Amino acid sequence: MDIKLDQIKGIGPATLRIFRNHGIWSTYDLLLNTPKGYEDFSITSLSDANHKETLTVIGKILTEPKLIRGGKVERIVFKAEVLHETIDVVSFGKSYLIKQIQINDVIQIKGIYDLYRRQINASSLIKAEKRVEIKPTYGFEGLYDKTIMNIVSTIKEENLVTIYENIPKVFVERYKLLARQEALFKLHLPQDMKDIEQARRRMKYEEAFFLQLKLLGRRQKEISRLPKNYDIHAVKELIQTLPYELTDDQKHAVNDIFRDFKQDHTSYRLIQGDVGSGKTIVCLLAAYAIITAKEQVSFMAPTELLAQQHYQFFKTYLKDIKIALLTGKTKDKELIKKAILNHEYDLVIGTHALIEDDVMFHHLGLVIIDEQHKFGVKTRDELIQKAHAKDVIYLTATPIPRTLAMAAFGESHVSLIKEKPKHRKKVETVYLTRDKVDLVFEQMRSATARKEHCFVVVPAIDSEIVKDNIETMYETLKERFNVPIFTLHGKKTAAEQEEAMTSFVMQPGSILLSTTMVEVGIDIPTATHMAIFHAERFGLSQLHQLRGRVGRGDLASSCYLISEKEDIERLNVLSQTDDGFKLSEYDLKMRGPGDFLGVEQSGYFKFKFLNIIEDYPILLEAQKNVNELLQRPDFYTNPQFKYLVKVITPAPLV
Repeated sequence: MDIKLDQIKGIGPATLRIFRNHGIWSTYDLLLNTPKGYEDFSITSLSDANHKETLTVIGKILTEPKLIRGGKVERIVFKAEVLHETIDVVSFGKSYLIKQIQINDVIQIKGIYDLYRRQINASSLIKAEKRVEIKPTYGFEGLYDKTIMNIVSTIKEENLVTIYENIPKVFVERYKLLARQEALFKLHLPQDMKDIEQARRRMKYEEAFFLQLKLLGRRQKEISRLPKNYDIHAVKELIQTLPYELTDDQKHAVNDIFRDFKQDHTSYRLIQGDVGSGKTIVCLLAAYAIITAKEQVSFMAPTELLAQQHYQFFKTYLKDIKIALLTGKTKDKELIKKAILNHEYDLVIGTHALIEDDVMFHHLGLVIIDEQHKFGVKTRDELIQKAHAKDVIYLTATPIPRTLAMAAFGESHVSLIKEKPKHRKKVETVYLTRDKVDLVFEQMRSATARKEHCFVVVPAIDSEIVKDNIETMYETLKERFNVPIFTLHGKKTAAEQEEAMTSFVMQPGSILLSTTMVEVGIDIPTATHMAIFHAERFGLSQLHQLRGRVGRGDLASSCYLISEKEDIERLNVLSQTDDGFKLSEYDLKMRGPGDFLGVEQSGYFKFKFLNIIEDYPILLEAQKNVNELLQRPDFYTNPQFKYLVKVITPAPLV
């Protein structure tokens, strides 16, 4: 039973209008619109909090509060346990509280949260017993929270809504979850914090379950095939020709791939490699193994420049292998396409041109997709569908938080390459404000004199919003430097972009002024300096990717983060670590997980309760449960699962 709100006694035209402005038309809609917080508690987990957010939490004092008298304002400092985590609390101008609070006290803390310091700058400290009772908050302008609570209470008492269970009974019972209807009512009308915790636990599992149902349901079912009959001796001989010994992480990734090849069914694998970690070498060995098995390999890159670089790289090490380059600029396309169909090429490297309908393979055994999150789901699938029994390797240099990668691909299908080749030097990363830019230009001047390459990155081509853009910075660089300066940005044609990059690479001692188009794929061993202006406008992972364009060889390299605004805490995190996986976890809280996997448009990753990092165990359990369901022979035919099958779009290939 689902009743429209205009039929509920006590809801007048003004209230009805507010509800409808929020997309709430029925009693069911209202129940699903759960409170944003309780009292003024905006979070129930610190992992939900954003940097510089004002929040109110309950905490237990773990260390004796100290009064610090140094500086202009006295402050109280102590450590507290908040939401099962230990954080620092500092409160300025509240010296009188030093006699009122002590270790083991439970207090209400209100203040600004510093994500990077794990600290609350508290404006209010109140003994917990003085706080008011639990009260949901909805944030509807013009409508009191108490009014909404009264409406929900009426709906419950008069049984004006029916909430059907959407999780199979076996899992509700297995994990002792609240029924869906009970959980929703407890979120709106909690008696205590335990009610909220139990209800949120239920809703987190529900979100995890349907996430996994969509992700696992989208995957094509494994297709039986014979194990790949590759020549391991030839692969070992190729390894001996490589200029550097493989790192341990590279060896593990190669072993993972070759174990996949030995299976009697198709496989897929995500290879996460931090910038400069050597993913391409791993793909080289995988591709060569498939070629020795007399099958073809396709390698799709997001840009012509990157495709060209991969083509040159593979040609260097696979001298006796027939390799084709297929991009929008390729000449004699029809002849090359015919040759691909006749298996005259073993390896085809290209861009989106590979997904054109008339590009057909004779025996495609392995699909490699580089920077997979740069392609939409549809583009990736179109290339993958060109082979019946193929294996797939997804590559990404954008570190995806481990929990997200495991949730989306499954633990046994993810390989991590974090270790950098031993000859690579750490890039010195320096944060500074715009008024110190002369120091950066002086270092760049010395670098260009040594015939090294330098990058300058700005956030826009021409904009009144940012002072440093392509137009203004080009004039600045012309005044400061007597060296070749090239520009790269989205308003240039593909041919102009290619020409700018080629000219830059071929002229040691030059500068490339660019937008973020240099984020991935440009490998120049003599690139040693990068200056990023308005660094506060970029995400940490994106800054890390940009930084990865320097330090590719054995020369000392530097990256300068230049900010107009005070952004010292966030940018200092980048200065202190070159671990892209750690940085990605900070970015995950800001950007949302869909962007990492290239499925943002799908809506898969919009959670109200689930935290992709903190709730990793729930994700794993849900993944296991969904696999259990999908392996049932009657899953797609049993009427009791009909509503779950509808969730899977498009339907899996069977």
